[in-house]
Amino acid sequence: MSRDSWIRLAVLMALLGLIGLWRFRYPGKASARLAAESCNSDLWKHVYEKERLKVVEACTAIDGRVVSLHRASDGDLHMALAPDRKSVLNLINVFHSHGELVVEIICEHTPADAVEKAACADFQSQVAIPNVGDRVRVTGAYVTDSENGWREIHPVTRIENIK
Repeated sequence: MSRDSWIRLAVLMALLGLIGLWRFRYPGKASARLAAESCNSDLWKHVYEKERLKVVEACTAIDGRVVSLHRASDGDLHMALAPDRKSVLNLINVFHSHGELVVEIICEHTPADAVEKAACADFQSQVAIPNVGDRVRVTGAYVTDSENGWREIHPVTRIENIK
């Protein structure tokens, strides 16, 4: 094997090792499994395009700090959460969502179009909305959004301020 081949092989092995370490650091695993009754399963009736969400853990709670809040056109309030435990993130959360966990409070406001309005029909979220900078515990379903590939809490059953 030539010297250039050895160098290419060494670089490839180093890259694979780094990816393995990142994957170990950010496995995308829920930090806790809660009893099913700790989450409101009726919320799934109001999730817009729920087939895109793959449930990893039906009910969990994740602590962290609120980084940002954004109202989406589908009626959901998107919250970026800097989680205390980075193990709840996967690599796509790290790179695409800046190391934050996506949290979606469904039907927080009136959706823009008729199909989305139908998902929120006769329902208005009662989840308490925190402020940016608050430390919170988010309880809900821990899922993978197949359109984006990241992990998120969606739908959210409740948000509690913690110290």
